[in-house]
Amino acid sequence: MSFRTYEQGLKQATDQANKAIQIESSLSTLSPLISPLHTLQKAFPAYISAAELYSHLLASSLVPTNEVPNIRKKWRLVLERAEKIKNRIESLGGQVGKVEIGDEGEESAVLRRGSKINNIEVPLWTGEPSEGDFRDRFVDDRQPELAEEQLKHDPIWKEVPAEAWSCDKYGDRWVLKQGPVSDCSVVAAMGVGLEHDRHFGNSLNRVNLYPKSEDGRSRRSENGKHVLKLLLNGAWRKVVFDSLLPHTPDSKPLYTTCHPASFPDEERSTSIGVPWIPLALKGYFKAFGGYSLKGSNPAPDIYAYTGWVPERVSLKEGFQREKDWKRIYERWRRGEVMVSLGTGEKVADSLVKLHAYGVVALREEGVERLMDVFDPGATAFTMSWDQVCSEFEALHLNWKPDLMPVVATRHWSWPKPKSYSSDSTQPTVIANPQYRLKIASNASDSQEIWILLSQHITSKDRPLDDIALHVFEEYDHGGKAGRLIKPERADQTSPYANDMHILVRYTLRRSNSSILVIPARDRGNFQTGFSLNAFAAQGSTLTLERISQSMPFTQVISGSLNSRNAGGHPGHPSHILNPQYKVILKPPPRGGKIEGRITLQGEKERAWNVKLLWGKGELVYDVSEDMVVADTGSYSYGMAYCDISSVNPGTYTLVVSSFEPNHTGLYTLSFESTAPVDIITIPAEGAGMYSRVVNGAWTEASAGGRPSSGGYDLNPRIEVILPTPGSILSRLYLPTPSSTPINLTIFRRGTGGGLGEQISTTGPYADMLSGVFTGKVKLDQGIYVFVPSSYEPVKSKWVLKIWSDVAISVEPFVSS
Repeated sequence: MSFRTYEQGLKQATDQANKAIQIESSLSTLSPLISPLHTLQKAFPAYISAAELYSHLLASSLVPTNEVPNIRKKWRLVLERAEKIKNRIESLGGQVGKVEIGDEGEESAVLRRGSKINNIEVPLWTGEPSEGDFRDRFVDDRQPELAEEQLKHDPIWKEVPAEAWSCDKYGDRWVLKQGPVSDCSVVAAMGVGLEHDRHFGNSLNRVNLYPKSEDGRSRRSENGKHVLKLLLNGAWRKVVFDSLLPHTPDSKPLYTTCHPASFPDEERSTSIGVPWIPLALKGYFKAFGGYSLKGSNPAPDIYAYTGWVPERVSLKEGFQREKDWKRIYERWRRGEVMVSLGTGEKVADSLVKLHAYGVVALREEGVERLMDVFDPGATAFTMSWDQVCSEFEALHLNWKPDLMPVVATRHWSWPKPKSYSSDSTQPTVIANPQYRLKIASNASDSQEIWILLSQHITSKDRPLDDIALHVFEEYDHGGKAGRLIKPERADQTSPYANDMHILVRYTLRRSNSSILVIPARDRGNFQTGFSLNAFAAQGSTLTLERISQSMPFTQVISGSLNSRNAGGHPGHPSHILNPQYKVILKPPPRGGKIEGRITLQGEKERAWNVKLLWGKGELVYDVSEDMVVADTGSYSYGMAYCDISSVNPGTYTLVVSSFEPNHTGLYTLSFESTAPVDIITIPAEGAGMYSRVVNGAWTEASAGGRPSSGGYDLNPRIEVILPTPGSILSRLYLPTPSSTPINLTIFRRGTGGGLGEQISTTGPYADMLSGVFTGKVKLDQGIYVFVPSSYEPVKSKWVLKIWSDVAISVEPFVSS
C-alpha cells in the first residue's frame, strides 16, 4: 500500500489491525460443534498484514520522533497476537505454512488455484505413480467433452483391444492422422516430438504417460487408469483419466491415430494404431476442456508435454530471415530445437488458414534451404525457407532447456483491474507486479538471458488476456554529456499479445547486471495467475525477487497524447509538443537523498517513454544527455518504467512521449518517492493564445541566406497584421532534422512592403532541433514582416508557428 502522510499510513495499519481483531473476536460466536481452525487461519494472515503495514510506516521516516515508540509497540503487539494464534492453530493440528502469508504464501496460493482447470483437478506432481495406483478397476466419472464432428457419428466410449499395444515399435517412423476434431496444434506438436525422437533419440513424448514398462515406454493399464504428467499453470501436474476412447458404433476411431510408417494406407482409417498417442492426447484434452480445443500454435502444447521453452517468431514484423535461419538450423542439427509453423487469416491455396503445421526436418542442399513440413491432416510436403517466410504467419520454436540450465522461477497474479478515475475516458490502472532480476556471470562478452511469462488458464470459455513482458536495464547518463537522444526504433520485444506464453531474449550489456522485469497485461475482467521463469547459461547465477512494496508518497495523473501534442521521440523537431510536467520533490522528513519510481501505463499499441530532466520545472525545448536525471529507456509498448536510486530534492521537468509523432493515446503516470512529490502540468508553448502555422520552403529563387550574403531580401516574407496592440510568440524550425543554422527576424512593414525597422530577432543563427524562438514580443497595432532565413542559401522546407493574444491575420507577402 502507499501513503503520503503519517496520518494516512497510521490509518491503513490501524484499520488492518482492527480487521484482524474482528476476525479473532468472531470465535466467540461459533457453535461448540464447529472447529475454530478455519477462523484462526483467517485471523493469522490478517495480523501479519497489519504488522507489515506498521513496519512499512516505521521505515518511511514519516513517523514523528515522539510517536516512534508507540508505533513500535503496536507493531510488537500484532506480531505477538499472530504468534499466539499460530500456536493455537498448530495445537489443533493445523498448519500455518498453508496460510497465504507474504510472497511465499501467495506463490503457493497461485499454484494451488492453478490446480483446477475447466473444473478438472490437476494437482501438483509429487512423484511417479506407484503400482498400487493401477490395481483397482478405474472408470472416470467425467470424459472429455467431444467435438461437434465427433458427436455426429453417435460415438461410444470403449477401451482399445489389448493387442493394439503390441504394435508399438520403439524407434520406428510414425504417421499421425488427425481425427474429426479441431486439434491441429496438439497433433502437430505430437508429430514434431515423434520425429524429433526418431532423429535424436530423446523419447520426449513417451516418458510422461503412466503406467510404464521397465524400458520407460508407456504400457497398457490393467485397471484402465492412466496418469499424464503435464507442465500446466507454472508447474508439473498430473491428469488422471481412464483408457476409454471415442469410437463409432462399428468401432472406427474418432480420434487422432498413430501408425508405423509401414502400416498399409488403406487400413489406417479403420485401425486404432498405437494406443499411447491418443491416450496422451486424451489426457491433454481433458485438462483443456475437451476435444473441441482450437489452436494454431503448437509451441505451448510441446511445452506442456516436454518443458521445452516456447518462442513465437512473427514472420511479418521485425524478422531477420538470414540470421534466424542460421540460428535455428544450427540448433536443429544438434537436436536443441523443435520447429512448427502457423498460418494466419490469409493463405495460399495450398494451405489452410489459422492452421498448425509441424516441421520434421531442416535441410541445406547447395544454396537451397528446405523444410520438410507435415499437415496434421496427414499430408507432407517440402518448402523452401523463403517460401515459408512468405506464406506462413509465425514460426513456433521450442528450445531444449539444457541450453539455459540456470533457472529462477516466480508465481504471482494480476488482480482485477481497478479504475483510477470515475471518468470512463481515462485509462484503467492495472496493478502489474515488478521484479528485479540480478545476473552474475564469468562471461567476458555480453550474454543472452531468456525470460518467459506464462499466464495461467482456468477455463476454455475464458479468453486469454493480452500480455507483455517488459524488461528495463538501467541507463548511465553521466558519460555522454551533450549527446542528443535519438532512439533508432521502439523496443520490439514488448508488444502485447493474446498468447499463453511470451518469451523475451535479452542481451545484457554487462556480465553482472540488474534489470527490472514487469509482467504486464493490458486488460482483463478477472484475477489471472502467471508464472515467470528466467533462464541463463551454465556458470551464471540468477536471483529473481519481487519489488513488494510501494513507496510512501505517490502522485498519479492521467493524460493523453492527441493530434496537438503527440510530438514523438527527441529526434523529432516536434518533440517539444509533448506533455511536460513540473515535478517538485520536497525534502524527506529526515533529510537525505530521495528514491523514486516512475511508471507509465498507456495504450498497448503505442511505444512510450518518460524522461525526468534538469529543467527547473520549465518547458524544455531540446533534450540532451546531460539533462537526463532518469529515463525509462527504450520506447516500450504499453508501458514505461524506471527506478530512481538517488536524487536531490528540487524542481524538475518531466516529459511523456510516444515513439512517433501523431501516435496518440491515453496514459496514466505514477510517480512514487520516499519524499512528498507534486506534479503540475506545464502549459504548452503558446497555450491559451491564437495560433497560426505557415509551411514554406527556401527554393532556388528564395534561398537568400544571412544578411551579409548579399541576398537576404530574396528570403520568404510573411506579413502579420495586428488590428490592436498585442503580444506575439513565434518559432521557426525545419520539419526534417538538419544541421542548417537558421534565424527568424521580425520587421515593421516599410513603405511598399519593404523591410522597415527591425523589431525582434531570434539571435545568432542556430541549428537547434526545435528551431529558433523569438520569445514574447509586445507589438503595437500595425503590419509586421517575419523573415525566415538560413545561414547559407539552402533549398529546404521550413515551418513557422506564430501565437498571439489577439486575433491576427497571417499571409505570405507577394511583391508587386
